[in-house]
Amino acid sequence: MSSDAAAVWLAYNAAENAADFAAMGSLVAADLDVTVNGRPAVASAEDDERAMRQLMVAYPDYRREVDEVLGSGDRAVARWRMVGTPASADLPRLDVPGCSVVRVEDGRIAKAHLYYQGAALDEVLRSAGAGS
Repeated sequence: MSSDAAAVWLAYNAAENAADFAAMGSLVAADLDVTVNGRPAVASAEDDERAMRQLMVAYPDYRREVDEVLGSGDRAVARWRMVGTPASADLPRLDVPGCSVVRVEDGRIAKAHLYYQGAALDEVLRSAGAGS
């Protein structure tokens, strides 16, 4: 597995956009530690998968578009935009710009800090039990 953080994050994003949960799981540490806007949000690979599955149910055409990725060894910073059409009229269209700062250990994302503003994504994460 690659230890280049930018390459690992881009591979994870490609797997996410393809809804390839096996590939996604292979690219994150079992004890994945994720914060969202500075608050704990995801504490394991299982939490990550659960949150992503819920997001994809709520937004069946979900995808994360990559604006830019900068890497330096085991760290990377990515600017992105999550977009999707809601499955339910109760949810707004998903259009959330954000940024991730990740650290890779042994070819897997071990820590991720996501920063974004977006009530739609917050609601989906809460529904999945991954939000604070």
